[in-house]
Amino acid sequence: MNRGERANILGFYVDKITMDQLIERIDGFVKWPKTNAHTIVLLNPHLLLEAKKIAGYKDYIQKADIVTADGIGILLAGRVLGSRFPERVTGTDLMPKLIELCADKGYSLYFLGGEAGIAEKAKQIFEQKYPTVKIVGTHHGYFAPEEEKKIVMEINKKKTDILIVCMGAYKQEMFIQRHLNELTVSVCFGNGAAFDFITGKRRRAPLLMQRFGIEWLFRLFVEPRRLWKRYLIGNAIFIWLLIRELIKRQLACGQR
Repeated sequence: MNRGERANILGFYVDKITMDQLIERIDGFVKWPKTNAHTIVLLNPHLLLEAKKIAGYKDYIQKADIVTADGIGILLAGRVLGSRFPERVTGTDLMPKLIELCADKGYSLYFLGGEAGIAEKAKQIFEQKYPTVKIVGTHHGYFAPEEEKKIVMEINKKKTDILIVCMGAYKQEMFIQRHLNELTVSVCFGNGAAFDFITGKRRRAPLLMQRFGIEWLFRLFVEPRRLWKRYLIGNAIFIWLLIRELIKRQLACGQR
């Protein structure tokens, strides 16, 4: 399957892909699986900054089959660097469309992550809306390292097509990376707080704020203690890196 056009955002290649195209690609991944699971990364500035600090994380993102522009910061960076993205492709918006695809095609899903009972509640919500969907199992995200092998065995035993891991940035991707050679799923990806948003444990920003790209501001207002470093300090660092990249490009052009 050919890879489409990509943009280099501060050293990370991000696919210029729409939500509909992503669903199409996932459909293709399940139809024509490869030896190892296909991986997807929903990239935002926070993930990008974490990956710059952690070599294994950066390697995981760079090797992913698809990297989408999840955060508004990635979209703005694309504009500033001359590589516009067709739209923002977020993990929370992906969920209902993915469930619809699976319900229609008979693909199976496994939900891993969240506090005890959250993944199961998300499963029940989707099953009520899409009676034909096959969510073959759930497990919370608070488990000891020695339990991982057992969880992977259960995911494989359930003949899972698509694995969704919601354990927060870095942890979820590193879980996938550790077990990529053991997992028999066709597609897997980390999706942050998606289960919390689906179940109402966390509130999502009003639609108007989402459309204007200031969803992060709403999240900061709702959870200031947990998110102030991510959004205030993290966003400042991201902007500085972007300015530095622009200066570097201008200097390179001036030397030609």
